[in-house]
Amino acid sequence: MGAYFFIYFIKSSDNVIVQTSGGMLMRRVMIYGAGEAGRMVLAEIRRHREDEFQVIGFFDDDPSKKGKLIDGLEVFGGMDKIRELIKRYRINEVIISMPSISKKVIKEIVAHCKAERVSVLIVPSTMEIIRGTVRYDQIKKLDLSDLLEREEINLNKERIMNYIEGKKILVTGAAGSIGSEIVKKLLDFNPAEVIALDINESGLFYLLQDIGFNSLSGTKVIPVIGDIKDRVFLEGIFENYNQDIVFHAAAYKHVPLMEVSPRIAFINNVIGTLNLLEVSLKAGLERFIGISTDKAVYPLSVMGKTKRLTELLIKAFSKKGLMGCSVRFGNVLGSNGSVVNIFNEQIKHGGPVTVTSPEMERFFMTVNEAVNLVMEAGSIAENGDVYVLDMGEPIKIKDLAETLIALSGYIPGVDIKLEYTGIRLGERIKERLFHEESPVEKSEFDGIYVEKNSVVESDFIDKVKMLYDKIYIVNENEIINSMNNLISLYSNIPVKCEVAV
Repeated sequence: MGAYFFIYFIKSSDNVIVQTSGGMLMRRVMIYGAGEAGRMVLAEIRRHREDEFQVIGFFDDDPSKKGKLIDGLEVFGGMDKIRELIKRYRINEVIISMPSISKKVIKEIVAHCKAERVSVLIVPSTMEIIRGTVRYDQIKKLDLSDLLEREEINLNKERIMNYIEGKKILVTGAAGSIGSEIVKKLLDFNPAEVIALDINESGLFYLLQDIGFNSLSGTKVIPVIGDIKDRVFLEGIFENYNQDIVFHAAAYKHVPLMEVSPRIAFINNVIGTLNLLEVSLKAGLERFIGISTDKAVYPLSVMGKTKRLTELLIKAFSKKGLMGCSVRFGNVLGSNGSVVNIFNEQIKHGGPVTVTSPEMERFFMTVNEAVNLVMEAGSIAENGDVYVLDMGEPIKIKDLAETLIALSGYIPGVDIKLEYTGIRLGERIKERLFHEESPVEKSEFDGIYVEKNSVVESDFIDKVKMLYDKIYIVNENEIINSMNNLISLYSNIPVKCEVAV
C-alpha cells in the first residue's frame, strides 16, 4: 500500500533547534528506513534543504543494517530505540522513508514521536520511489485516515469491471463529497457514459473541472442539473440516457438541520428515493445501489429515520424485481460537513474546539473506503440487503479533537482549549452498525458484512405514498410519528428512542 508525504507537527520545548549563521532555524532530523527511499530523502535534503535540516542518521528495524554507514550517516536502532535516540540526539523531526509501511507501524512511530514532541514526515507512494521522483516540496499535513489501524479494502477490480464496463451509469448527488468520488472511481472501469446528476450547479462545474468533460478512458461524463424530487424530470432523464445502473448518493445528511425540517427531509430523502426506484423499475434497470448511514440503525434522528425508510424501500423494490442494495456508512473523514473539517477550521482560528460530549463516539471510514465499499457492494447487489464495512472500534470524538490539535502543532487543553457544548438535537452518544434482530453475515469480500434486510411488503410502498399525500397538511410531529410507525410496523424492528446508549 502506498503512503503519502505528510507532516505531523508537535511543539517542542526540550529538543534543540540550531540557528544557522544566516539566522535560519535548523532542525535535527532522523530518517526512519535506511533503504532506497531513505537515501533519496537524504539526497533531496542535501540538495535543497541542507540549510534548514541537519540529518543525524537513520532508524531501521533491520538488525543487519544497525551500525552501518549509509551515504556517510550511521544506521541506529529501530522502533525499540526511537524514543531513547530522539532524546540522546535531541531530534526535532523524524522522516518515515518506507513507502509500503503499514498503518499500524505508522501509528506506533507517531505515538513515540508525539510523546517526545517531535514532528513526523512520510515519503510519497511506492510508485514515486520507483520513478525516483521523491521531492521535499511534496510535504503536507498528516492525513488522519493513515492513523486508522485497518488497511483499506483491496478492490476486486475484475469483478467490478464485469458489471461496470460499457454500461451507462447515473450517479445522483454527483457534486457531493461521496457522489463526486463515485464518479471519479467509475472512470477507472470504462463505463460507456456517466450521467452526473445534482441540483448544485457550482458543484457540478467544479467536478467537471476536476476530471474534464471526458476521461482518458473515453468515458463520456454528462452533467445534469436537476432534482430527484421531480418525478417527471427523472422520467425524462431515463428516457434520454437509458441508464443501466444507478448509484444513489443524493440526500440531505446534516442531522441537526433535518431535526428542524422533517417535512423536507422526508420529501427529499424518502420520496426522492421512491421516485428513482419507481422510474428504475419501469426502465428495467440492471441494479440500484443506495447510500445509507449507521444513523439508520434504531434511528433516533429525523435524518436516520429517512435513511432507514430508504433501506426498506430498496428492499421492497427488490421483491418487485429491481436488483439493488443499500450501503451503510459510518462518519466519512473529510467529507463535506465532516467533524474533522469543522475542528480544523476551529484550530486554524485558535479555538476553542467544540465537542458535544466527552463520551461521544463514532465509527469512521475514509472517503476511499466508502467509495470502495460502494463499488464492491454493487457487484453483488441483488436482493435489497445492507452492506457495511468493518470499521473496527469506534473513536471518541474528544480523542479525535485532541489528535487534530496535536497534529496542528499545539498542546490540547493548553494552547487550544476543548469546549463541551452538550448533545445536539437528534444525536446519540453511540451509534450502531447493525440491528440486533437482523441476521448479519460475512460477505464474500474481506472486511464487508451484510445485514439481511427485511420488509413486510404488503402495502408498505402505498403507506409511504399516503404519508406524502398529506405531507403539507399534517404537522411535523405527526410526520415524525408516521415515520416511526412505518419503520416499526413494516420492518418488525422497533425504533429505539434512547439518546445515550
